[in-house]
Amino acid sequence: MSRIRVGVIGCGLIGQMMHLPHLKELHEVYEVVALCDVSPGTLRHVGEYYGIGKRYLEYRDLLREPMDAVVVLSADSHGQVIIDALHAGKHVCTEKPMCYTLREADGILAAHRKAGTVCMVTYMKRYDPGFRHARPLIQGMTDLQTIQITVLHPNEANQAGHHDIRRFTDVPPNVQAKLRADQDALIREAIGDFTPLERRVFAGNLLSTLVHDINLLRGLSGDPEEVLFTDVWHGGEGTLTSLRYASGVRAVLSLQYLPDLAHYEETVVYYGKASRVRLAFPSPFFRNMPTPVFVEGMEDGKPFEKKITASLKEAFKEELLHFAECVNLGKTPLTTPEEAKGDVALLHKIFQALKRPVA
Repeated sequence: MSRIRVGVIGCGLIGQMMHLPHLKELHEVYEVVALCDVSPGTLRHVGEYYGIGKRYLEYRDLLREPMDAVVVLSADSHGQVIIDALHAGKHVCTEKPMCYTLREADGILAAHRKAGTVCMVTYMKRYDPGFRHARPLIQGMTDLQTIQITVLHPNEANQAGHHDIRRFTDVPPNVQAKLRADQDALIREAIGDFTPLERRVFAGNLLSTLVHDINLLRGLSGDPEEVLFTDVWHGGEGTLTSLRYASGVRAVLSLQYLPDLAHYEETVVYYGKASRVRLAFPSPFFRNMPTPVFVEGMEDGKPFEKKITASLKEAFKEELLHFAECVNLGKTPLTTPEEAKGDVALLHKIFQALKRPVA
């Protein structure tokens, strides 16, 4: 089977840290034929490091190259890039968030139907072996009482410093201004006029960080009936939201940024009357760190706790292997644009449940 020829759009942090190294390791599956980034210095460095000669500052120029697929790793909403890539007949593997608005989501779905290619949103935690092991255990619980998801998010630099990530401050001012204006227009379309803090909460806390956890929650339990409330404090450093399911079960999602620390902690816990399943996700900035699954219960009147390491396989690499399988065999991805639209819709409701103005 011939290798999948891909172009990479966006060569920043997550591209240099995860996707490009894994694409190189999977050289029997993928051939990276072109790169795109708005930073000339980043584009030059990554191109030279990986020996990729075709480099573009404008993604539409890259889409004219004869290739099978694109991996979209640029910042903020990816809506228009995805639509243009699908119109160009490419398979698409895109980082989150897929988009900011439901209009963009509908445009992606229409372009996807017309293109007939694979479109996959890369929620890497859904491909994590720990999650895959825990899912049937969670969905088999018959006495579910509550769901708690907690993210303690330290400074990015304190987690990524062990990687050789090269960033350059050479994006032309007019390009920066246009990117910012385009993103602001999408945010305004989604939530109306906004303050700087509301921009941070919507585009940062929700669409950039908690989007992963919303996708996990919906992948395990479906959509809630209602968003009960959302609260934000300390200038957006803290976020808490509570969701109600039709069964009466509540899901509580808590995000706390801890800028002066380095230890990342993310837990997804399903509590039953007599059972408990907990996933402890490691920092997404570390490779091949397993996600342990803790199972607790009672046996002959005695409590037990079991820790399971399902695999040392890397979630980011697993999702790339899944994408290749979908491209080569015509399969539907586990994480589809339809599902991503549902994530965006719920995140909109979570934002609208915020007491405004934000204090």
